[in-house]
Amino acid sequence: MTTLKNLPMVSVGTVLIALGTSNAVQAAQFFGSPQPLGENFVRSFVILDDDEKPLEVGVILTQGALSLPTSDTAPNISTVLSLPSEASDVAVNHFELTYRPHGFPGLPEVLGVPRFTIDSFLISPQERALICPYPDTTGSVATCTPDELAQVLTPPQPGVVPPGLQPTGIVSPGIGARYFDPDVLLPILTQQQPFTTLYDYAFFNGQASVIGFGATKAFLETQSNVTKPIKVPSSYTKSGYYPTEYSVTFDPTSQEYKMVLGGLTYRSVPEISPRLGLVMLGLLGVVFECKKRLAKI
Repeated sequence: MTTLKNLPMVSVGTVLIALGTSNAVQAAQFFGSPQPLGENFVRSFVILDDDEKPLEVGVILTQGALSLPTSDTAPNISTVLSLPSEASDVAVNHFELTYRPHGFPGLPEVLGVPRFTIDSFLISPQERALICPYPDTTGSVATCTPDELAQVLTPPQPGVVPPGLQPTGIVSPGIGARYFDPDVLLPILTQQQPFTTLYDYAFFNGQASVIGFGATKAFLETQSNVTKPIKVPSSYTKSGYYPTEYSVTFDPTSQEYKMVLGGLTYRSVPEISPRLGLVMLGLLGVVFECKKRLAKI
């Protein structure tokens, strides 16, 4: 029998998946280029419905990818994953998967366990390079300089931050200022709930730069399945399909783990009406003419 695991590894592959009966919708799965991790590989994927609308996007980890060190001296391991071209309507530009074997200064101890985090970037690599481009690297963790912090900490535009989210105080070069969901994080910090999965956002220059989510290595190894909601903003700065939930699952047939952004919903940026556009052009013309006259004085 041929399974996903038996198929040849390709940079972009397509698999048709029957959902229910013969009259049900057909979904197509597309893969990004695999990248090595542990004793195997990871890769991105997207699932489209028969209207080519995205249903899910995320990262697949083979079982061997979890074969990673857990000592306090082991380094973080990061890999950037481009998305399949078929995911172009998704708001996510690319993923960065990071394996963190321990904590770092400023991180609560309960969170400092071996874990996999996926930063789903809503901006391009070129835009990421503008977030603290000259960081202070003298410490164990790169930090933004005081001059760069001002731009990173620019308050997000109204409605861009999902309701209830609060700043963590953690600011990272190439990522932005992290925001957390108190309803999710506080029960973990007070040990009312175990730390298994978590999500957050990051912002830069007043706009969302990242939707992050992840799971502990220990939770992945239980081969459990879980789906949890993601709080969403009321305003967007870029049109596309955005997630409303995330999942961590294990497929016993392919022996693969999936870390997924789901519940994808299309959100659009309000367009300027033609009448308003003409008014704005007229105002710009008046401003330009005033500047010309002032220059002659």
